[in-house]
Amino acid sequence: MSEISGGNDNDINESSVEETSSSMTEVSGSLDLGTERTSEEINSGSLDRLEGVFEGKEVSINPNETTTGFNQLLETPDTMELAQRIIENYHNQSIQQILEINGKYMSDADRERVSNGVDSIKAVEHTPEKGYTGFYLLNNGRSSIEVSAINQLQMERSTKHETNHFASTNREIIVPQPDRRGYNVYQTVGTRQASWFHSNETGKDSEFSSKGRGLNEGLTTMYTNQQLMEISKEKGETAERQGIYGHATEICTQLENILGKDTLKEAYYGGNMQNLESKVNSIAGDKSFENLRECLDRTLSRDYFERVQAMKEAQSILARMYEKGENI
Repeated sequence: MSEISGGNDNDINESSVEETSSSMTEVSGSLDLGTERTSEEINSGSLDRLEGVFEGKEVSINPNETTTGFNQLLETPDTMELAQRIIENYHNQSIQQILEINGKYMSDADRERVSNGVDSIKAVEHTPEKGYTGFYLLNNGRSSIEVSAINQLQMERSTKHETNHFASTNREIIVPQPDRRGYNVYQTVGTRQASWFHSNETGKDSEFSSKGRGLNEGLTTMYTNQQLMEISKEKGETAERQGIYGHATEICTQLENILGKDTLKEAYYGGNMQNLESKVNSIAGDKSFENLRECLDRTLSRDYFERVQAMKEAQSILARMYEKGENI
């Protein structure tokens, strides 16, 4: 068995813009939502292991209500070479910002990994058929980010979202299965835990299981929005209005209000899930964390009624936590 420290979340999540302000309109487009998936899954149509952004609705910006410099961010890069330079710059800026704010939650080894940057980052032409505008992948210890070149505003948001996936806890354990001519993979990215079997004969993955994807995407989006707010209030508010992983982000924001920032960041960037689980259960009751995590996963469902029911159940758990009046 080998443990590989790297950066990749293989999980692409679907998100839709559920609320917009009265001064904004919705147009068809794609949103950058981190997801967790592998290259094999992308190629085979299986999206269970990608960290990325799903097809959704992009919120258009009213140029009369923004600054000239901000409007320039909505322009599509003239060439892919320029787009590549732009996302590399955003990636490096994001790493510096993440380490300055959250480096204290990481181990020495992870700080070094993050400071070295992702193994591969690539700007690509956007094609709506792909269903996402960015993803982060961890595969056999190698981390990669891909971002669609739509406009600079989207590219910055997508790159920062995927860089947070990369900067979060990244662990990969590979267990050989010689009798089956393949190996099992056990992977952690942020607060998401996944496992699957890889066949050496077919090159395909199967038996995929995952938990914590909703919590992971909610935290990633929350931290991305907060970091954009630090750079520019206009950018942060625009990202919040776009509602990426809206339900999960709302729950994570409330969870942060109850537990405080440190507990969540220690789990996301530092891998201390035990402390997070213990605190939730101590306030809301036994198995409350497990139930809340499952609700968060369901908020990413394609089924609208399933998402609504999951939110109701999650709010019930949060209500018990608020009633305790404890701010740990």
